[in-house]
Amino acid sequence: MFSKLRNRIIIVTMAITTAVLILAGSSIMLFSSTLRPEPKPFASPMPFDVTDFDAPNPPDSYNDQELKDYIKTDRKEGNARLLVTLLSVGAIIEIIVFVISYYLSRAIVAPVKDAYDKQKLFIANASHELKTPLAVIQANIEALEVDNDNEKWKNNIETEITHANKLVLDLLQLAKMDAGNIQKSQPEDINLSAEIKQRITMFQPKFTGKITYKSNTKSANYHLQKQDILQVLDILLDNATKYGKKKISITLSQNSITVTNDGVTISKQDTKKIFDRFYQTDKTKEGSGLGLAIAKAICAQNGWNISCESEGRLTKFSVSF
Repeated sequence: MFSKLRNRIIIVTMAITTAVLILAGSSIMLFSSTLRPEPKPFASPMPFDVTDFDAPNPPDSYNDQELKDYIKTDRKEGNARLLVTLLSVGAIIEIIVFVISYYLSRAIVAPVKDAYDKQKLFIANASHELKTPLAVIQANIEALEVDNDNEKWKNNIETEITHANKLVLDLLQLAKMDAGNIQKSQPEDINLSAEIKQRITMFQPKFTGKITYKSNTKSANYHLQKQDILQVLDILLDNATKYGKKKISITLSQNSITVTNDGVTISKQDTKKIFDRFYQTDKTKEGSGLGLAIAKAICAQNGWNISCESEGRLTKFSVSF
């Protein structure tokens, strides 16, 4: 499909170039012929040297008719030379334009192809992620029909419905961000230290280890998009509780928040893809792989920077604002 698109770009470019060259060449030939004055009769003896004429083998003497014929012949030869020159220049231009359009078409189509491939992967992954909870729900409904332990199967169904609903909401948020349909949050005064402590209280029951907090700034009062920064913080803490083992540390600096967990070291190759949609370094962990992608999109929307570093079994996510 994309090779055909490249070929169409080349064909259209060459067709336009050819049409412009033909029009320009025809105009030059037409003006060259029509703007030349017709030869006029000359009295004898002629008041100029016949060798002034730029033509091969000029005759020794001219009468009026011979002079006209000579000038017409010279004009035809001049037009022929001009035509050859125009054709040669046109052929060179066509070759140059073809080479340029060939490489430019590849450069133009490359991002389109990349976006198309990402869209295909996105749809495939979304379908797969939605298929899993739907299959579980269907299996639990079937079990509900033959088993008297209704509460057990109902709880499983509710859990998977919640999972599917969150996935749909995440997909919807990403789609809106891609389309630019999400209205940016207005900055407001926020005490990040108090908010972080509240988040620790919320996430501690989900983590078997210990979550610690440290502040390296004199004042924890900021003027930021509160809803966005808290959503990013929730995503980072949720990710840390999934992959951390014994310890999660949160550090607040003057212009950044850092969340560190002591999980398995992430390779440099995985670190580069960690913010890609549906990408998970450990497929056995619960989740859809959309959280970090949403966090990155939120940061980009607000002009913040989010990064990931992993070394010595420590993984650190930093948000600079």
